[in-house]
Amino acid sequence: MLKGSLNWIPDNPSSSRRHVIMSPAKAGWFVLVAVGIVCLFMALGFSLGKGVSGNSRLTADQEYITLQGELIQLNTRLENVQNSLEQVAQREELAFMAAADMNIDFSRMTDQFTAGNSGTDIFKYIDDIELRILLCERLAYAEQIAYDSLATLLVDKADQLRHTPSIWPVNGIFVSDFGARIDPFTGAVRYHKGIDISANTGTSIFAPADGTVIYCGWSGGWGLNLVVRHSNTISTRYAHCSAIDVAVGQSVQRGDLIGRVGSTGRSVGPHVHYEVLRNGVQIDPENFIIRAGSAEAAF
Repeated sequence: MLKGSLNWIPDNPSSSRRHVIMSPAKAGWFVLVAVGIVCLFMALGFSLGKGVSGNSRLTADQEYITLQGELIQLNTRLENVQNSLEQVAQREELAFMAAADMNIDFSRMTDQFTAGNSGTDIFKYIDDIELRILLCERLAYAEQIAYDSLATLLVDKADQLRHTPSIWPVNGIFVSDFGARIDPFTGAVRYHKGIDISANTGTSIFAPADGTVIYCGWSGGWGLNLVVRHSNTISTRYAHCSAIDVAVGQSVQRGDLIGRVGSTGRSVGPHVHYEVLRNGVQIDPENFIIRAGSAEAAF
């Protein structure tokens, strides 16, 4: 049997040298143990690497699920915004119809909204959300422009309404309407170009709309009278006054005191002869009076 020896030489010269005798069997066991230790370390390293890889894959799956959930929440919020914009668009159409008799159709824009998918294809899901956000932005921008136009229109409307006669000029009794009637002086049929409202002398006469006084004075059968211009086309006249409380060039607002009831000129008793003129031609004033009842003044 072959035998060999190993000499162990210590660094310290004073130490004694030792001889180690190893048989082939011992050498085989030594090699086997060494290989086993190496294999153990390799297996341990593989196991650790597999665990790290599995954890990484698990973390990626969790992140995907989390991202998917956040996209679904974002899609829900987007649907709420979309529904709100559609409701605003519908109300806006009604507002334009009421304010300007304009039919502006936003349905062509809202119909382009696409329903979101279930989120199984996350990249398509993101594309759908981006498209719907773009459409929401387009609709919001269109509505912003429409609201600006509507605001301008309503301001113009409000200004027009302020300058349109709409109330009784005096609190009195309606005695004569517009059109053909029997003349109280001659008994003949004569065209009456205004309406007559009877009231006590000195009763206040009010401006039925905003405007500017363009005439004050005496003229023929109207007696003491005044004229207020409300717009480029509409004016009003108040005849048979006992007094005038405004001056030519003065601006007045609806409800302002402008004169007093009297019986000057061609008159059989205290009343105000009220005319509405469009482009200088008398038209029926009752078409410009908002009534609060069958014959009530609407101050």
